[in-house]
Amino acid sequence: MAYHVRHTKRASYSAAGLLVAVIAAEALYSSSAFATPIGPFFKLQSTVIIIGATEGESKGGVTPVVLDFNLLTPTSSSLTSPDNISLDRYVLNANSGFNARYDFLAGTTRLIVDNETAREDFGILGSSDIYYLEASDTLSAFSPDNAADINARDSHNASRFLVVSNARFDIYSQASNLTRTGDFAVLDYENISYRALIKTSGGSGTGRWGDAAQNPAVGGGGIDDTIDDLSDMTVGPMQLFEGGRRTAKTTGSLLDQAVSFNIHYALSDVADASTARGHDFSIGTGTLGADVTYTIYTP
Repeated sequence: MAYHVRHTKRASYSAAGLLVAVIAAEALYSSSAFATPIGPFFKLQSTVIIIGATEGESKGGVTPVVLDFNLLTPTSSSLTSPDNISLDRYVLNANSGFNARYDFLAGTTRLIVDNETAREDFGILGSSDIYYLEASDTLSAFSPDNAADINARDSHNASRFLVVSNARFDIYSQASNLTRTGDFAVLDYENISYRALIKTSGGSGTGRWGDAAQNPAVGGGGIDDTIDDLSDMTVGPMQLFEGGRRTAKTTGSLLDQAVSFNIHYALSDVADASTARGHDFSIGTGTLGADVTYTIYTP
C-alpha cells in the first residue's frame, strides 16, 4: 500500500514534468525569433527578351544581340515596363542567317515581271539579299504580251525579330515619320501594305532557332490580320499580337526557345494596300517610307 502511494506521487511528478516541458517548448517556438517560418522562397517575374541587331547592315550592325531585356511586373498592356538596356532595336534579315537588316535607303526595291511569255531570271550573287536589289544582281531579258505587268508586292521588304519569353505577351505597333519624294509625294501610309507572320523555328547551323519553342499565339488572339497597311497603326499603338502562352516549351538556350516575327511590307499603287497590285508605271518614280515601332508588353 505504501508502495502504491509512493508510485502515485512519482507518477504525478512525472506528469507535471512533461507538462512543463511542453509549455516550455511552445513558449520557445512562439518567441519573436521564430515568429516567421524559416524556409526557401523563390519568385520569378515575367521576362521577355527581344533579339535583334545593334545597327542596320549599312552601318555594320552586329547580330544576334539581346537589345531589350525587360522584367515585366504584370500590369495593363498600355503601360511600359522597365527596360534594363534601353537601346534602340534594329531588326534582322528575313533570311535564315543572323544578318543585320538592310535599311533599304542605299538600294532599290525589286520589280517582278508578271505574265510574260518568257520568264525572266533574277540572279542573286554571293550572299546578297533576295529582297534587296544590288549592283551584283542580274535580270535577264523577258518577252511581254498584252497581259504582262510589273509587280513589286512579291518582292516586298522583309525583316524579322526574335522573341523569347517565360510568360504570355502582347505586341503593339505604331507607324510614324512618313517620308515621300518625287511622284510618290501623293502616296500615304495606306500605300504601304503590311503582313506579319510567326515562325516557331527556322535557320540552320549557328543560325538555327526555335528547337525548344512553341507558338505563343495558342490561347490568345494571335496576330491581328485586319491590320493590312500602315494607315491602320498611325493614330496610336495598335495591338498587333495577343499572346496566350510563353515561347519557351522545353529547356534550352535563348535561341532554342525563341520564335520569329517576320514582317513584310510592299508598295501599292492604290490606297487600300491590302487588295491592290504592287506597282504601276502610272505612279511614276519616287520614294516612300515610314518608321514602324514594335513594343512588347506582358498583361
